[in-house]
Amino acid sequence: MDFKQSLSVAGATLLVLVGMAANSLLARAALAGHLVGPTLFTLLRLAGGAALLAVLSAIRRVPLRRPRANVLWLFLYASAFSYTYVVLGAAMGALLLFFAVQLTMFVGAVIAGERPTASHVLGGLLAFAGLYILVALQLHRPAPWAVVGMLAAGLGWGLYSIGGRGVQEPLAHTTANFFYATLLATVVALLHLAWQAGPQSTPHEAGLVEALVSGAVTSAPIYLLWYALLPKLRTVFAATVQLAVPVIVAVGGWALLGEPVTARLAIAGSLVLAGVGFTMRRSSHPPRALDSDLEAR
Repeated sequence: MDFKQSLSVAGATLLVLVGMAANSLLARAALAGHLVGPTLFTLLRLAGGAALLAVLSAIRRVPLRRPRANVLWLFLYASAFSYTYVVLGAAMGALLLFFAVQLTMFVGAVIAGERPTASHVLGGLLAFAGLYILVALQLHRPAPWAVVGMLAAGLGWGLYSIGGRGVQEPLAHTTANFFYATLLATVVALLHLAWQAGPQSTPHEAGLVEALVSGAVTSAPIYLLWYALLPKLRTVFAATVQLAVPVIVAVGGWALLGEPVTARLAIAGSLVLAGVGFTMRRSSHPPRALDSDLEAR
């Protein structure tokens, strides 16, 4: 890539990270505030994203594709994320989620033929160390099932990202992923209603809006852009750069919620940025797409 293309990719990557951070803030506000339940939040989030992508596909005349494995990874991520964020604090959730994402994608990079250099490994360790410093002082011992749930969410997002490397038509694949994941979420919601025979709590209007915005604004278009970017990024870099999301969330908390900027935040952010910088060095082997069992072209 020339300088102009590199700048464009960098700008798009930053937009994706900001979108992911905004999505976390929305989910945290709705779920931790008990404005809406995790089952309904997941359904509305996926349905809102599917609706937007359906409109875009209709305009572009893109037909709906058959479901692939990434439908399961998207559903796993979205549902596990929603349920565990009700219990876990934001700091612990971010640590577990992005640890699992990075580990999954590092393993995927090796399987795909990338050979991370010492600088890549060092970059990943630096970024994760920065993330740990950011959240360590806020950690509380969580319920074991919540830990497993957030690790599962990270596994799902990591596999979803890995599968995107082999995608040549991001809109077609992302639309199919959201559409069929919405069907799965609908089945789960119906089962949840049948299981909960007693009176149901009424969701708050703000929670419903936040769930829909999370799907139609900070999920679907961001994930579409992410799928368009992934073939241009090395897997190791794509894994590590996502560790910047919790730092962006912390900065967003300062800008939007009046939370103070601490020395810990400054040190953590510097380590994450340094780690991402190390992973920008070229690998000795170019990346290639994973096998079709993760995502058919």
